[in-house]
Amino acid sequence: MRIELDKLEEHGGRFAHVYDVGELSLDDAEVRLVGPVEVSGRVRRDGNEVVLRGKLQAKLEVVCGRCLKPVELPISTGFTERFVRAISWVAEDQHELREEDLNLAVFDGETIEVDDLVREELLLAVPVNVLCGEKCQGLCPVCGIDRNLSNCQCESNELDSRWEKLKELQM
Repeated sequence: MRIELDKLEEHGGRFAHVYDVGELSLDDAEVRLVGPVEVSGRVRRDGNEVVLRGKLQAKLEVVCGRCLKPVELPISTGFTERFVRAISWVAEDQHELREEDLNLAVFDGETIEVDDLVREELLLAVPVNVLCGEKCQGLCPVCGIDRNLSNCQCESNELDSRWEKLKELQM
């Protein structure tokens, strides 16, 4: 989706778009869209900057961190991104980044491409470790069986060699 700043006033600075499932690629093998992505927000000029604020809602499918089963995950998040023209940054000899500059992007001054921003916000909204349930037992590290479905007789007494020195500690 492109936002053309010339037409910004026509729509009152508001934008909205719905990405169909195949329309937006997340470029991540473990995260997949299973429903449309709804994006809406407002664009505002602030001097040499353009501030884009909005929210997005989607439904993603990620893998469980223990048993590798697919888990549907609803995402609802807000975002704020600031855009500046590349010329204003080139004119400065040095520019020290501040914390508020972390959501700063460079654009051509006429259009803002929102696809990359939406993709980034979706991936950032995914929790680090998703579980299919609180009591997920995961996979057996020896035979690989799903412990949620059946039990195995494997014993995992094998210790990581990096922890061997801890056995020598006297308490």
